Amino acid sequence: MKHLKSSIVFALTIIMGISSPLSAKENKTEETKSLKKILILGLNDNIKSDYYYKELIAEESGIPADSMELVFNNTIASNIAQSRIDFTTPQEPGTCAEVINNIKVKGEQENCTSDLSGVDSQCYTSLLEKAGADYVLILNRHYLKKQEEPFNTLFYFVSYSLYNKDKQELLNGSNYFTAMRIESAEAMKKASRKSADKIAISILKLVAKQPTETPLLLSKN
Repeated sequence: MKHLKSSIVFALTIIMGISSPLSAKENKTEETKSLKKILILGLNDNIKSDYYYKELIAEESGIPADSMELVFNNTIASNIAQSRIDFTTPQEPGTCAEVINNIKVKGEQENCTSDLSGVDSQCYTSLLEKAGADYVLILNRHYLKKQEEPFNTLFYFVSYSLYNKDKQELLNGSNYFTAMRIESAEAMKKASRKSADKIAISILKLVAKQPTETPLLLSKN
């Protein structure tokens, strides 16, 4: 009898040991399926400053003037998306042009938001579908603000807005990192990681609170 009980316990242990990994794998699959993707878009001509003109920023950073927006946008986007499968960047940047070119920015300095009223809804929907995204995070503006007192400090502000599939703005805000001078692309990437993390966390917290789309129930009648 004792031998029989031991055999049963041993068998149950094997079953539990097998079923647990399978259950964990199924849960992981479900999480991946329900994951809401956020597409990051950086706008054109979105580097401004209260002190530096564009050619000086290019000269001191070592970034070519005609590539500055691309470098600034990609630096913040890559830091936000790093190790986070929730965020995605355009695989074919050219497909975004029709949307990006019609986005306007309203507001002064770092306090600004984007206006999507001029964006064609069909183009916008198509862009999200191609990216497999549910939301769009727009990098509205990079604003370089110089402060001389009490210490010589340069504030790099990043203004952003989050939109849903219906072009409805859910959130807008800004975050910043500081430097003593205009940074190179590599130094900027390192210095902006914490502020990019804060942006990502605020976005993910809001997205997590959004209602999940449920399939439409059809009547049997």
